[in-house]
Amino acid sequence: MENRNNRFRRKYFVTIDRLLIRLTTIAVILLVVVQALLLHAETRKYLSLVDKLEGEQLTSPPTMYAADISRVDPNKIMATVDRVIAKSIRSLRSGQAITIRMITPAATGDGLLTINGEVVGNFAKGNLECTVYNGDYIEIDVTKLTRPAQFIIDTHKNDMILSPLDGILLQSQSNVIVVGKVIFKR
Repeated sequence: MENRNNRFRRKYFVTIDRLLIRLTTIAVILLVVVQALLLHAETRKYLSLVDKLEGEQLTSPPTMYAADISRVDPNKIMATVDRVIAKSIRSLRSGQAITIRMITPAATGDGLLTINGEVVGNFAKGNLECTVYNGDYIEIDVTKLTRPAQFIIDTHKNDMILSPLDGILLQSQSNVIVVGKVIFKR
């Protein structure tokens, strides 16, 4: 009788082992097939609940360098809504004041300061104070000047600003003087 029970148990365990091996093999194959299907966007939207519930994907704006900034016509006016949005986004960040002084020629309204492609002001008073934020891109447009111009950047001895350097002298070699990207210490 014990022999009979042992045979039944062995037979039962061998059957369960074979079934578990087959189920494991099928599960691994199914996993590989589903992962391969998830590589394609069209099938992923049907298989993945997360992609259905996530909503629209947002992309962050690329970092701006000199080659990325297009020259903006100063006469071009930005829409009111765009200005309000841009100002509200800037107000969420902490900004630092800098002053750009025009040394030569004497004070004239022909030099324009642009930050991120938007005209901020001119050098009619000889100097221009503005608030900059981390990542802003500063340029000075001197296309209307007939003589070479010189400018000094004054960051008010602020330890938070790494670039542009305090007291740096910039001289016009072309129509646009690139001050560069504003970088703050973290």
